[in-house]
Amino acid sequence: MAIWPLSLPQYFEVGVQDTRQQGFIRSQTDTGPYKQRKRFTATARFLAGSMLLTGSQRATFETFYKTTISEGTDAFDFTDPIDFSTVSARFTQPPSLSAVSGGDTATTVQWRMEIMLEVLP
Repeated sequence: MAIWPLSLPQYFEVGVQDTRQQGFIRSQTDTGPYKQRKRFTATARFLAGSMLLTGSQRATFETFYKTTISEGTDAFDFTDPIDFSTVSARFTQPPSLSAVSGGDTATTVQWRMEIMLEVLP
């Protein structure tokens, strides 16, 4: 399995969002409260956040995303920002990059990358 490159930021900036897949289903009854039961044996988590990249880190990320994990389709090992364990994750959508500071060369521009990951159970 691929590993998130060590030359890239290992953690999100402040403001990571951590949500869980709904693991139960609710059914309406004729009377009384809804019934509720477990739907899956394991559920995924979803992480969303941003990272600040240099121009050379962006080039590293582009190679990782396009080549190593096949345009984001393959899973990779990543450090969980909640408990710092190693988890398997994959992208749920392509990342969004925006320039946050200019520079006179491609390597001196700084980029903010917004990513959304699915942490696999």
